[in-house]
Amino acid sequence: MLSTGKQETRDVAAKLRVTAALLDGATQKDLCAAFRRVNPQTEFDLARSYKWIEGRSLPRSPHMYEDWAEVLGLDRPAAWIAACTLDAFIEAVCARHAKERDALLRRAGLNDNGGRPAVAGTNDYLCGVYATYSHAQSPYHRGRIIRGTLAIEPATRRAEGLVGTYSQALATGRAWAAGPAKVSGRALTLDLATYSPGAAPVAIHLILPPPPASLLFGLMGGFVMLDPGGQPPYATRILMLRTPLAAATLDRSNRHLEEPDETAALARDITALSLHVTDPERLAAALTRHLAPDDLARGAPGSIQVFTEDYVALTTSCDRVWLETLAMRSDPGGLAGSRHVVAAPDDAQQPTGSGGSNGGAAPTADHMHGRPALRRMVGRDA
Repeated sequence: MLSTGKQETRDVAAKLRVTAALLDGATQKDLCAAFRRVNPQTEFDLARSYKWIEGRSLPRSPHMYEDWAEVLGLDRPAAWIAACTLDAFIEAVCARHAKERDALLRRAGLNDNGGRPAVAGTNDYLCGVYATYSHAQSPYHRGRIIRGTLAIEPATRRAEGLVGTYSQALATGRAWAAGPAKVSGRALTLDLATYSPGAAPVAIHLILPPPPASLLFGLMGGFVMLDPGGQPPYATRILMLRTPLAAATLDRSNRHLEEPDETAALARDITALSLHVTDPERLAAALTRHLAPDDLARGAPGSIQVFTEDYVALTTSCDRVWLETLAMRSDPGGLAGSRHVVAAPDDAQQPTGSGGSNGGAAPTADHMHGRPALRRMVGRDA
């Protein structure tokens, strides 16, 4: 992910190749013509487009991204075009124009990893899409759980490691935050910058999970954005479940969970994640206990903490769910006769075992607000 002023842009070269493939393998001149059709004064010019599509430079004008959104005809703001992951971009384009993903990638000259090599290193197992759950901090949504989306993927430059992109849907519109996902010892930290004007950064501190990273668990901190008293700081627990869904698909179901019963709300949402969960109510009950534990006094006075033994007990169930999900997807009939209830542990009463850490993180809930306009991201009409 590269920075252009206040705006973070991602995978522009590959996205332009996908756009050209969408236009039936358009040449650079054809691409320019497509941009001129939506805006005769477009800043997408032929000379610079060669550098953009080769990844040698980035378009820095917000107007160009606005034109790009029009060319694609997506129901997404221009800010999303610039900042979304490549997988999310491809998913949205294919859905909007009824294109087959593999065929579009072949036409664009990209492999199924977006034309980038897989992450080399010991932390690549963290890459994936996670459904995130945390408590709303705004007084307008007190007592409700926010379901968001976190995608962890390789940075455009391999030396930069991993990046995380978090999205959520608020009453005022969609919001995004993105930044590096750093591993330090047995800790995973996401330092996320928001795209909404005036929104403060979000910090997420997690227990580093062992493979297969079915669950991320930790603390999220930031500043409440929708609060009549200003922007008070907060810290809260956050849980994230790995899902086989694409980020763009999961993003469309981001919301505040409606049910007043948190366990029932979580159970209903879990069943829509394409996971092989045979007892969603029991798993949801365990997740709820970890989001709002009754034994906060276990920590140091005045602190909010998460504990490794709690994570180990919970992740045992989540690992089984994820591994069984993978098995069902690779052999849909292979487990038909061996379905079993995945028991949710009774929190810290289970043995801690040997598998150390864990973690889960994604940026926050209603600390970010509003569907950001790209021009605001780069400081115009703020």
